Amino acid sequence: MPLPYILILFRFLLAPAILWIAYATPESVARPAIVIAIVVGLLSDIFDGIIARHRGISTVKMR
Repeated sequence: MPLPYILILFRFLLAPAILWIAYATPESVARPAIVIAIVVGLLSDIFDGIIARHRGISTVKMR
């Protein structure tokens, strides 16, 4: 499985994890954890596009 697809899957699984953090942890812990998770998701999106274009596997379906 190409790395861009793995990063897409990672972000797909990250969303429920963020929701779980929001509801299952105290606010003092949840806020920084959610911010970090969102930043990691954003960075994975950026690198996903860069890697896909660099490897020549960028498709309309992946956008």
